[in-house]
Amino acid sequence: MGVPLRKGEGFLEEFKAFLSFLKNVWGLLAGISVFFPLSNVFTSVIPLQSIFDDGAFVRLTPAFVTGVSTLVTLFIVLWTFSSRSEIKRIKHRAIVSFLVGIASLILYMIIYELKLSAYELWGWESEDSYHFLAEIPLLLSYAVFFALMTRAFMLLGLLEYYRTKQ
Repeated sequence: MGVPLRKGEGFLEEFKAFLSFLKNVWGLLAGISVFFPLSNVFTSVIPLQSIFDDGAFVRLTPAFVTGVSTLVTLFIVLWTFSSRSEIKRIKHRAIVSFLVGIASLILYMIIYELKLSAYELWGWESEDSYHFLAEIPLLLSYAVFFALMTRAFMLLGLLEYYRTKQ
């Protein structure tokens, strides 16, 4: 048996391993992808406007949706890295994460467009509580898209990380 780690040494070893992982190309992409939800605020590739900007969000603000998505994505990065020893069939899981992430983006776009037409279709007013119920799936599908894209990058990064370690 080895010498037991002193308090805090386990954390430092994990942190060093995480920084080592982030050095490879896929790890770097995974690290950058944590900030993808924030980048959408500047590029507006995925619609995320409030009702005041002719968008679909009434109750939830775009800043809130972006913040929650960034936190979920960061959680996925740390969770995926911490469970790296348990990951089997990494390529398969990366492909599944990517495909489910794309499906989540498509679902987001569909719900967003339906929500935009809710005023005409169902006669919703801007103060109706139905808006909040319709915005929860928007929040979830938006966050899931970014989290699963990040997970796909993470898994590919871990695959490369293990190849270079051997």
